[in-house]
Amino acid sequence: MKHLKLLDRYILKNFLGTFVVTEVVILVLAVVVDMSEKIDKYLTNEAPAIEIVKYYLNFALYYGNMYMSLVVFLAATIFTSKFAARSEIIAIMSAGVNYNRFLRPYLIGSVLLMCFSMLINNFILPYSNVRRFAFEAKYVKPQRQDYQFEQNIHKQVGPGQMLYIYEWNVGQKTGQKFALEQYDSTGILVHKFSADNIKYEEDSARYRVSNYFVRDLNPDGSENLRSGIMLDTVFSFTPADFSKDKRIGDKKNSIELEKLIRLEQERGSPDVRTLITEKYKRFALPFSSIILTLLAVSLCSRKKRGGAGINIAVGIILMAAYLFMLRIFETTAAKSVDGYPLFWIWLPNILFAGIAYYLYRNAKK
Repeated sequence: MKHLKLLDRYILKNFLGTFVVTEVVILVLAVVVDMSEKIDKYLTNEAPAIEIVKYYLNFALYYGNMYMSLVVFLAATIFTSKFAARSEIIAIMSAGVNYNRFLRPYLIGSVLLMCFSMLINNFILPYSNVRRFAFEAKYVKPQRQDYQFEQNIHKQVGPGQMLYIYEWNVGQKTGQKFALEQYDSTGILVHKFSADNIKYEEDSARYRVSNYFVRDLNPDGSENLRSGIMLDTVFSFTPADFSKDKRIGDKKNSIELEKLIRLEQERGSPDVRTLITEKYKRFALPFSSIILTLLAVSLCSRKKRGGAGINIAVGIILMAAYLFMLRIFETTAAKSVDGYPLFWIWLPNILFAGIAYYLYRNAKK
C-alpha cells in the first residue's frame, strides 16, 4: 500500500470496504433465511450447536465465494455511484487524471479479489464442501444408507471394460444381476463375467459373487465356459468407481480433480464432462470479477439524473442476466454432446467483456 498514491489508496480502501460490508450483509441474510427454513430439522435430528456453527461457516464460504464476483460488481456500482453523485470523479478528471489512471485502483482491487477467490475455489472450498455435505446428510436430509438404492448402473470402469448392475444397495454394498464385459481394441467382446448377486467386502477389498457364469471368447471362435455357486474374487474397481456421486467434483481440490478427470477419460465415462466443467468454472468465475468491475465503474462513473438508485437498479438487472447466462451455459457445458466445455463456461465472460468494453469506450469520452 505504501507504493500506492493517495488517490489509489482512497479508491481501493473504499472499494474493498464496500465489498466487505456488502458481502457480510448478504451472507448474514442468507444464513438467517437458511436457518429459519432448517431449524425444525436441526431440532428433530438433534444437531449439536457447535456443528451448526461449523456448518454455517462452510455455508458462508461456499455461497460467499460463489457470488463473490457479483458482490464485487454490486460494491463497485454502489461506491462509484456515490463517488459520482458527490462530483468527486469530475474533480479528479479536472485535475488532469485520465480515465485509465482513475481505473487503476479498481483493477488492483478486483485482481486481488480474483486471486483470493481462485485460492478458495481450487484448494480450500473442496475440503469445506466435504464437511458441508456430511452435515446436510446427517442432520438436514438424513437417510439410512441401507435404504439407498441405485438402479441400472451402466458404466465403463476401465479400458474396454463395461460394468452393469441392475440394483445396488449403497449401505450394504450388495448388488443384483451383475455383469462385467471386456472388449478388445477393435470392439469385439472377449470376456464376460456375470453373477446373480455381488457383495463388496471392505476388510479384504474383495468381491463375493454367487451363481456366477464366466464366458471367454477365443480368436478362433471357440468359447471357454465355467460357472459356480460362490466365488471370492478381486476386480480392478471399487464401489466408489461406479456409484453415482453427483457432487464428487465439488469435493476434490484441483490437483485431485485433474487426476479424476484423466481416470474418467481413460474409462470413457460420459460423466467426465461434468468434471471438466467444474475444472474450468474454478477459473472463469473468479476472473469475472475483473470484467464486472470494469463494467460497473464504466456504467456508474458519470453523474446521472436519478442518482445512485438508477445505477444500482441497472446493476441488479445486469447481475440477474449474468447469473441466468452462467446457469444456462454451465448446464450446456456439462450435458451437451456438441461443443466444448471451455467455450460454454467462458461465454458469459466473453459477452460481458464486450459490454464492459463498450461502456468503457463511452465513459472515456
